[in-house]
Amino acid sequence: MDAYTPLLRRRKTTFSSSLQFLFLLPYFFFCSPSYGTLEQGVALQELKNSGWITVKYQSWLVNTDPCVEVWAGVDCDTQGNVITLNLTHAGLNGPIPEAMGRLTTLVQLDMGNNKVCKNCSAWNKVTGDLAPLTNLVNLESLILTSNEVATSKFPAAIFHLKKLKNLRVDNTMIGGEFPVRLAELSNLQYLYLGNNTFTGTLPGRILGTMMSLKEFSIWGNYLTGIIPSELASLANLTYLNLSKNNLFGGLPPELGKLTKLQKIFLYKNKLTGPVPEMWRGMVSISDLQLNANNLFGSFPSWLLQKPYLSMLQLSNNQIRGTINASVLNIIAPSFKNLQLQCNYLEGTKPRVQNDSDIIANLDNNCWDNESASDSACVRALNCLNFQLYTRNGRCPDCPSGQIMVDTTTCICYGVMTSSVKKLPIGAVIGPVVGVALLILLASYLWWRAAKRKTAKRELALLSHSHPDYFQTEECSMRFGSMQSWEIPRGVHHFSIEDLIKATDGFDKSHEIGEGGFGKVFVGNFADGRMLAIKRAGPTRCSSKESGHGQFRNEVLLLSRLHHKNLVRLNGFCDDGDQQILVYEYMKLGNLHRHLHGNKGKCATLDWYKRLEIAVNVAQGLEYLHSFADPPVIHRDVKPSNILLDENLVAKVADFGISKESPEIDTHVSTGPAGTLGYFDPQYFLRRQLTTASDVYSFGVVLLELMTGRRAIEMNCPDDEESNLIEWTKKKREADQGIESVVDPKLEGNYPRELFETLVDLGLKCSSFNRVVRPTMKVVVSILEPLLQAAEKPPQTISVQSLQSWPSQPLLPSPTSHSSTAGDTISTAGSDASSIRMDGLEASPRIEMTQTVLYPR
Repeated sequence: MDAYTPLLRRRKTTFSSSLQFLFLLPYFFFCSPSYGTLEQGVALQELKNSGWITVKYQSWLVNTDPCVEVWAGVDCDTQGNVITLNLTHAGLNGPIPEAMGRLTTLVQLDMGNNKVCKNCSAWNKVTGDLAPLTNLVNLESLILTSNEVATSKFPAAIFHLKKLKNLRVDNTMIGGEFPVRLAELSNLQYLYLGNNTFTGTLPGRILGTMMSLKEFSIWGNYLTGIIPSELASLANLTYLNLSKNNLFGGLPPELGKLTKLQKIFLYKNKLTGPVPEMWRGMVSISDLQLNANNLFGSFPSWLLQKPYLSMLQLSNNQIRGTINASVLNIIAPSFKNLQLQCNYLEGTKPRVQNDSDIIANLDNNCWDNESASDSACVRALNCLNFQLYTRNGRCPDCPSGQIMVDTTTCICYGVMTSSVKKLPIGAVIGPVVGVALLILLASYLWWRAAKRKTAKRELALLSHSHPDYFQTEECSMRFGSMQSWEIPRGVHHFSIEDLIKATDGFDKSHEIGEGGFGKVFVGNFADGRMLAIKRAGPTRCSSKESGHGQFRNEVLLLSRLHHKNLVRLNGFCDDGDQQILVYEYMKLGNLHRHLHGNKGKCATLDWYKRLEIAVNVAQGLEYLHSFADPPVIHRDVKPSNILLDENLVAKVADFGISKESPEIDTHVSTGPAGTLGYFDPQYFLRRQLTTASDVYSFGVVLLELMTGRRAIEMNCPDDEESNLIEWTKKKREADQGIESVVDPKLEGNYPRELFETLVDLGLKCSSFNRVVRPTMKVVVSILEPLLQAAEKPPQTISVQSLQSWPSQPLLPSPTSHSSTAGDTISTAGSDASSIRMDGLEASPRIEMTQTVLYPR
């Protein structure tokens, strides 16, 4: 027995050690920091110390475990792996550091910005190709909303994230064609690509394979082509947003198969044709927005009976026919909003039952005993002409740049750029056509000669009554009108006789303005239209030839600009070498008059109308920068170049000094132009013309709308800033409250938070540093939601009581001033920019021979 005692003692000791190990095992498993977690903590510390994260995370302590300690924005699983990293508003700045690629257990990564946050900390500015994300193969959710990735094509790193379910890269300035490799991400359910710069078409064959998609948004890009019918294969789709692109063609009937689809936004495209009957199959639809297209056909009353429908937006289309009042009395209980304004509906205007609970706008149609306000809508034909044109089943004209492909449904497609093979002309037909052309040419030359003689006689008579504006010179017939040129489509070539009749011989009673460009008259035409007629001042003989070239270039430029917030060019006249432009007449004059004019003669604009005007102007400028072909920089945005129609709808005017440039962001100007107080200082210093110069001017206009002050106050006290921007900055920096800057004429009746946002936006746009200014596209994306969310107050402006613009002749401003730079500051150029409104002198124009994005 004694011989076995040492062995038993050894076995007992070994057994005790084993028990101790078993008791300590839970500690090592649950409490001891794992090597993997510590390594992830080191990677997070590298992110913090790299300067990429600018917000100070006090809880991210060195040598601590992010899964044991409470690290802000970090979450872990039960195995101690970092699976969530929330860096929203962490002040991220620049490309993603390589250390991010070591967080391979991440499931959710949020580097976005909250677009509706008002009191958030620093905004993120993630840039670059996102290469370090390639290793995050377990990632299921990636959010980069409202950053500045700014790549010319989609970041390839994202294609490696095969487990992705939620991808949000909206508002990130990514370009290129639609990334077809996204189809490799078979688990993708939520895809947000909106407000970027994607081009090309939507690849239907590829999209049709992304069967897991539930929400798809690619609004606000530069996409063309048709809406692919293959989207009907996405049986799980609940949300589809393709708005604000350049899509054409019809609404795909196949989308009616999407029984789970709840919201579909297709507004502000170039779609044609009817609302398909097959869309009756959208049994779950709750929000349908198809406004601002060219849809044609009868009102689809069956939509109002959809059990879940809440919003139906069909305004600004070509919907025609009648609406039976009984249809509007059996609307589904869920229905709240009906928008049908600016269509061609006729008959008796119906009323919606329970209209206290339903917002319904059926204005500006063709109702019996109710005149439509055509200037409030964007449409080529008034009610009578539209009804005459489309009777007997005829389709309306296609939108510009499209051709009719189906005369039954009236669907149009964009014009194909591929060449079309021409058929040979027969030897017999050729001589016949040649003789006919010679006869036509001879007839035309005879008619042209007779017309020139008539024009010359008329101008000779006018030169006596208007010697400064209608004098003719010996050299005038040597240039200009003798050279043939192709008149742009959609622009009327007025004869001088037409304009003489419309203005009673350019009588003084028709004169409504005068400036560097020349005189402005209002004309009453035989068809009932009132149009504004701008006639250039006299041109020296030596500059006639170049002047006519510039005039024709301006006509060509203006003829391509079509937007509801731009003053429309109706025609021109070049008889006898005249340079006359004919525009739509804006009855209530310019914004300068209503902000600074005499009370009683002008409108006191309430806060909502000021917001509407800001949105109108921003939309007009966004069109010039983003959608005009080629893009256009206005160069002289100011209140006197913002005109108001009889409904106080704002439209941007005066493109006399606008510049077009295919490479708009790098255009170097040899002749800066603008107006003191609105003139971009960077433009003056660098002589480089970009869209940021218009953004600067818009910022000043926005501040002027909010404060009621002029851009430059000449009669302010010595201790007060005369410059509007500096005045507003000092008030805001002194923390005197928004009340200290808001226009006292509002008498405190305005939403405080909204005006704080608008004033801050105005200051951001008018920043001295060009890269700080947002683009007009970003400005619109900020302003439009504010207007949609705002509650419109009861109408306080009696438009009918306002005087037309202006009731008396306007006096010219001084023609030039001396600048400190030794250049000349001249008013030459535009009439509207250099006139006096009710005794108020506009700022003179300068003539010499913008990005860290705002929160979206």
